[in-house]
Amino acid sequence: MFPLVDVVIMILKSIPQVILNPLLWVVVFIVYMQFKRVSKMEEKLFGQAINSPREQTIQASLYGILGGIIGSFLLVFVGVSIANIGLGYVWILAIMLMMIHPRFMCFSYAGGIVSISSLLFGYPKIDVPGLMAIVAILHFVEGVLIYFSGAKGAAPIFVKDSRYGSVGGFTLQKFWPVPVVILLAITGQEIPKESIQMPDWWPLIKPPEELLNNENLLYVMFPVVAGLGYGDMVVSRTPEEKSKKSARYLFVFSTLLLILSVLASRMHVFKYAAALFSPLAHDYVIYLGRSAEKKGRPIYTAPQTGQMVLDVLPGSPAEKMGIKSRDIILAINGNRIVCKEDLRQFLSSYPPFIWVDGIHADGERFSYEYRDYVNGIGSLGTILVPAEGESTVVINEAHSGILLRYLKKLYEKVFKKT
Repeated sequence: MFPLVDVVIMILKSIPQVILNPLLWVVVFIVYMQFKRVSKMEEKLFGQAINSPREQTIQASLYGILGGIIGSFLLVFVGVSIANIGLGYVWILAIMLMMIHPRFMCFSYAGGIVSISSLLFGYPKIDVPGLMAIVAILHFVEGVLIYFSGAKGAAPIFVKDSRYGSVGGFTLQKFWPVPVVILLAITGQEIPKESIQMPDWWPLIKPPEELLNNENLLYVMFPVVAGLGYGDMVVSRTPEEKSKKSARYLFVFSTLLLILSVLASRMHVFKYAAALFSPLAHDYVIYLGRSAEKKGRPIYTAPQTGQMVLDVLPGSPAEKMGIKSRDIILAINGNRIVCKEDLRQFLSSYPPFIWVDGIHADGERFSYEYRDYVNGIGSLGTILVPAEGESTVVINEAHSGILLRYLKKLYEKVFKKT
């Protein structure tokens, strides 16, 4: 029987070591800078940051610690060892791939390529099943984090749709510092007093033969720091629906890859299957998500009557009244709202009291009141979806990486001269 309680207790004892690791705080700082970049984009588009980088970093760190505990347990349960899995090669290749396109900054691509190189050419010499198992478990943890927090802090954007023109949407940009405990296989050491006797079937990922045949083989928990990220864009469903669907895709992908990794540690042919499955299946997961967005009908589009709310600014009258995304504002103080100018013109006199009539996304009507007798009300604090023909600042999908952009500029420069 697997010693569940003992393993969890040992993991919880090891996590504080990672939290005190300076590298974790470097990753936390990088995460903060990423959220700050998104915040600056919000300020540029809407004149105010919608999400606080500080609050998002704290929230992401707490979720990252929980995700790290889950990932640590899975790594120990599977029994994958950090020894000889070539993480250094994977990191270097992932950074190089990022220069081609940002979405290639993922262990599923770099890990698959390094594994295929090892199998075909014998370099670098790595434990392919172990590497693929780590890729699978990190993606499973990513799926958990996306499922529970992927939609938090979604930033409103305007997107150019080939069928419907400028429409509203959200960009989902999440980053998590994840402290995990991974096993390190060592030999020739005395068994410490605080050791756990594992069952005969363990580990699921068999170590390389030179370690497996060693009678003095011992596994110790080794704390490391990982960083996970999620980037997506949604126009045809809500951020909550999109993130949960993306998470389910990742659950399926990571589970299948982990099964292939276990089989690969026992049968050589499955090493090729796992190495190929990692990049190809991950790319298919991305394709499924993007295809669904392209085929789906945008839900943040201008209604026939009134004005649809894309998002509300924090601390605004709209937020305090309870107005939410996809609500349609029909009238203010009985005055019908046909276009954005109607809204601006009515609030330009800074009325001290307003009531807003509208319709929720489910069709239910609402009427909210708000008063400010000191300053008056000059703005609702709503971000409205663009109307047909309206000029907007449009955010497109991620551009190519640094390398491709440089080659494109070089190509254009050469041909312009000729």
